[in-house]
Amino acid sequence: MEASTLQLVASHGGWRLIDNGEPSFWFLERDQAMHHAALIADVRANLRHISTRIEATNDSGKFELVASFP
Repeated sequence: MEASTLQLVASHGGWRLIDNGEPSFWFLERDQAMHHAALIADVRANLRHISTRIEATNDSGKFELVASFP
């Protein structure tokens, strides 16, 4: 089964969306980045049947699972 990971990383005063290791988009606010990541993950899971995880860096810079779309 195919799987993908979207990561939100604090970057230059905003948030970078990393799509399977490749920088994709930059957002000023974390909520905005999370909204777009959830939209991408939902489409992948429901239309393409690709399980997708969303991870975000915490205050100590480590990735934490934020959401998972089966």
